[in-house]
Amino acid sequence: GMRALRICLNRPEIFKTQLRALYRASAFGKLGIMFPMVTNLEDWDEAMRLVAHCRQLLRERGEEFDPNTPFGVMFGVPSACLTAEEFVEHGCNFFVIETNDLTQYTHAVDRDISIAERYYRPASHAMKKLIRMVVEAAREGGIPVTICGSAVGNPANTLQYLQLGLRSFSVSPQNLIEVKKALMNAKIK
Repeated sequence: GMRALRICLNRPEIFKTQLRALYRASAFGKLGIMFPMVTNLEDWDEAMRLVAHCRQLLRERGEEFDPNTPFGVMFGVPSACLTAEEFVEHGCNFFVIETNDLTQYTHAVDRDISIAERYYRPASHAMKKLIRMVVEAAREGGIPVTICGSAVGNPANTLQYLQLGLRSFSVSPQNLIEVKKALMNAKIK
């Protein structure tokens, strides 16, 4: 419940300190800032108001930063997926689909409890529908979308995600070779 962006919005002074630090780091190289655990557009809008405040403060202080730093949403909550197109309309620059949380919250199952393991299904029909919604919103909005999480390390899942239109995959190093082989041999419909 209370983690990620939710904590940041609940403790804005800490969040603003982090945002200013990230912006200052942007002066030294390419940086994208992603908000995890976004539930709805109100979360995004509130976070972006704090971003604008930090940007203004840094300008007033004369500090260097990249004002064009992209901001994105990590989709790990079904309610956000159902309204993905609204995030594009409100200035979101990129999407990341996080399969671990999204599976957990879609199927109401804790991925760490082995007794409920059969309900943790990252390639279920419900998951595919949510992922497709996010991919289509990104495509229509002209922004990039990446998928990550442990499910992406399974070549069978990755091939299904490829069929849903995804082209950017974040894979843990131990799964990279198998996933790369599967993708190289894939036939895209």
